[in-house]
Amino acid sequence: MYRICSLLALSFLSLPVFAQPAAYPPAFDDAREETYKTIGDVELKVWIFDPPDHQAGDSRPAIVFFFGGGWKAGNPAQFEHHCRYLASQGMVAMTADYRVSSRHETLANKSLEDAESAIRWVREHAHRLGVDPNRIAAGGGSAGGHLAACLGVVPPLSCSKPNESATIEVSSLPNALVLFNPAVLLAPFEAISLGKSDEGIDKFIDIAKRTGVPAQRISPIHHIHPGLPPTLILHGEADTTVPFVTAKRFAELATAAGNRCELASYAHATHGFFNYGRGGEPGEYYPLTLARTHTFLESLGYLENPPAVTLPHSKNVHYRSHFDHSRHAFENDKRGTVAFLGGSITEMNGYRAMVQADLQARFPETQFTFINAGIGSTCSTTGAFRLEEDVLSAQPDLLFVEFAVNDDQDASHASRECVRGMEGILRHARSTFPKLDIVVTHFVNPSMLGQLQHGLTPTSSGSHERVASHYGISTIDLAREVAERISAGTLTWKQYGGTHPKEPGNRIAADLIADLLDTAWSNPIVNHPRSASHRSAKTIDENSYSRGKMVAPSAAKLGKGWKVRRPDWASLPGSKRDRFSDMGLLCSTEVGSECSLEFAGTGIGLFVLAGPDAGVVEYSIDDGDTRALDLYHRYSKGLHYPRTVMLDADLERGKHKIKIRVANTKNETSLGHAIRIIKFAVNQ
Repeated sequence: MYRICSLLALSFLSLPVFAQPAAYPPAFDDAREETYKTIGDVELKVWIFDPPDHQAGDSRPAIVFFFGGGWKAGNPAQFEHHCRYLASQGMVAMTADYRVSSRHETLANKSLEDAESAIRWVREHAHRLGVDPNRIAAGGGSAGGHLAACLGVVPPLSCSKPNESATIEVSSLPNALVLFNPAVLLAPFEAISLGKSDEGIDKFIDIAKRTGVPAQRISPIHHIHPGLPPTLILHGEADTTVPFVTAKRFAELATAAGNRCELASYAHATHGFFNYGRGGEPGEYYPLTLARTHTFLESLGYLENPPAVTLPHSKNVHYRSHFDHSRHAFENDKRGTVAFLGGSITEMNGYRAMVQADLQARFPETQFTFINAGIGSTCSTTGAFRLEEDVLSAQPDLLFVEFAVNDDQDASHASRECVRGMEGILRHARSTFPKLDIVVTHFVNPSMLGQLQHGLTPTSSGSHERVASHYGISTIDLAREVAERISAGTLTWKQYGGTHPKEPGNRIAADLIADLLDTAWSNPIVNHPRSASHRSAKTIDENSYSRGKMVAPSAAKLGKGWKVRRPDWASLPGSKRDRFSDMGLLCSTEVGSECSLEFAGTGIGLFVLAGPDAGVVEYSIDDGDTRALDLYHRYSKGLHYPRTVMLDADLERGKHKIKIRVANTKNETSLGHAIRIIKFAVNQ
């Protein structure tokens, strides 16, 4: 990891490319456009990003990038940000066009011939371009990575042609390779399988139809030999398009042949993981892979300084999106609203208070409004339904969320409920306020700690991480950080403070959040004006609680035995939280008593207080079958326990009516049949 806060990764400052499909051919205000090859009426362009103060006659290192797209499609704009960053660091960086089937009715062999022509053109025109002809790197992603790999490994396909300025005597061999999830295996090799295509066709058969020459002829892994250019491969271990095993085996064989071939692998990363991202914000892996690329090029003498990429200190801080909206509010408007949503870890005077103090110290002239929307014992399901009322109504600029511990130990949620709750929160928040900056923190309990120490990912934190990553929302994996520190002997569970952390544990959480904000706020606001929204994403679960809303008891139609009232707490066994003391609840203890609610949506649930006398609720929806649900919880014995129970979360969208009745059965541990409803939870 690198941290050079004084420097600015200029590629982070460019205009968003992937907020919508980039225009073809691309147009860059700060790049020179030249034609490197003409075939008939097709002019193939290269866009050149020059370093500051660069002059013709200089002898700068250069890199030429080739876009991905399966030799079918793609756009040179894919590597705009990489080019702009590397140019800012002293290299001449270029992104080249080449022929693809969708635009030129060609196959992969012609794409490779064009890539060879591009390198020869740069080398022949090196003096005019201010390039060192002996320090030219080739880079690319996926099919573009294949082309770059072929340039360094496979014997050239093309020879000089009348319409090319460069002759065959000018080499197309790069001096270095930077390959992002490259397709290095195109034909059967050893026991490696590429699997099936989306249409169920063996991928080797599909590839053979697209190569234009025998696939093995341009399959880099089949041509490994001593004397290859120094190579860096960056590959996601979860890549199913270009399986990670192909890159791993290529690196092993290249190294065994005496070559320098470095493989940087990224757990959980899928195909295209390295791209800049969408909506004008860098993807999670973009800064990581950019810093790794910089380090590799620096080791070759192509770059002089360490990476000018700001990354978090901890690998458990996942920086996925900018925080420019909140920073603008705090820094320019001198006002800001910060909300904290979660369970008792949020509600208590712990990490929340530390983060509040940190923000006030960062922006001493800012008038902050801090919202404590933590409610002890509640899970992400409850959070999703009360989000609108308790958080979004205040129009926050920055939102902190934590529910991993309560989803695990209080609600005992399976993955589906963890996803539905967290997606409900994050999607609802971003749908309402697309500019809202959000941080999700995964706290830890003994059960989760044990799983992590055995190499397992807890269901709650793993599911929440999946949702946050999908929506490009930054996270703090405190649970993993604590597990790693304990395993390393630098922390004990006692020092951390337990499930409800003591001061040292909360300090770790607050410091990791500070690490994230340092990363996000280390550079001036240039790329993301206040009007910029965060990117959106497709829904993971169509019935997640992203339209959740709490409905007051007064909306119900009450039958005999039901009343909205403040319970006589003094006469009831069990303790209760002060926040519920004066609250009017929809109550009944009379077996057989009924009430009903008309609602519109796909889900209905109850936010209840389930104490020592909690009963069983019977219910039917739209006059359907009667179902029953026991409200008594394992924590109900001594506490009127707040919990949200979903009665049906998979209804057809539309209007519905639910009838609720106090059952004549009860939990054998319960002292009664009481149903006390704080609010109805409706997924509209």
